[in-house]
Amino acid sequence: MAKQRALGGWAIALIVIDVILIAILVVMLVTHPRGDSGTDGGTDGASTGATDGESGATGEAEPTTQAPAVTVPEDALDVAAFSSPSRNIWCQIEDDNATCMIGDITFTPPAVEDCDPAIAGHYWRVTAESADPICGAEAPTEAPSDLPDLAYGASTVVGDFLCTSETDGVTCVAISTGHGVTIARGGSSQY
Repeated sequence: MAKQRALGGWAIALIVIDVILIAILVVMLVTHPRGDSGTDGGTDGASTGATDGESGATGEAEPTTQAPAVTVPEDALDVAAFSSPSRNIWCQIEDDNATCMIGDITFTPPAVEDCDPAIAGHYWRVTAESADPICGAEAPTEAPSDLPDLAYGASTVVGDFLCTSETDGVTCVAISTGHGVTIARGGSSQY
């Protein structure tokens, strides 16, 4: 008959540690809140379109995303009113908001309460609290001729607002909170 060996001290210690780790894992799995609880982390799905801006691609509905941290470029200008080089998007930055207009859009804009559907989606306002479509007086067509162009890749900062012109649209954000919008011919994204 074979002789049985007794477990050594190290083997017993390893078994005890394994049992404790498994118990901790079970407790964590049982007490950890599930990701589908619906209390945090979801998006509210309020935005539309892709940001394939002035290229003319048609956008699809996109959820609103969480506001990102804002980095102000060192070479940012101080221009309160400007147009994109295409003259399709133009913005006015004031003390408490940045308002942008877009002439030609190829996406289905979000509805704006009590606003003509032909005008909805052409006007956007960014404040420290939010970035939302607003209703304008009429559908814009092209930037006023007296506005300077903000070159593609350039940014301007006035007060709490940073706007950047890119070939795929214009982005304006509140520096203090990160709330902003990217508007473009092919869609818009707010965060």
